[in-house]
Amino acid sequence: MSTGNPNTGATYVGREDCLHLADPEWEALQRLSTGIGEAAVATMLRTLSPTEQHGVALSFIMKEQRETAARATVSTPSTPRVESLKLHVNSYVG
Repeated sequence: MSTGNPNTGATYVGREDCLHLADPEWEALQRLSTGIGEAAVATMLRTLSPTEQHGVALSFIMKEQRETAARATVSTPSTPRVESLKLHVNSYVG
């Protein structure tokens, strides 16, 4: 998964090895590798079919989107803003 030096041995899978993946899919797999490790993602890329690789990337993207949406809905509720209403009232003369 490293984008740098391919001297990492069996754990290295470069972008050029996965041209069937769209850029957003590749980027998602790079983010996934920070969570589960580059070796795990590299093994997955070497053993799964291209269709399965697309599925893994898409599943991870959808998981990220669900987590982002959940964080947005769980944000701290804001207290209603209190605004003063200013009225001009003439003095009663009567």
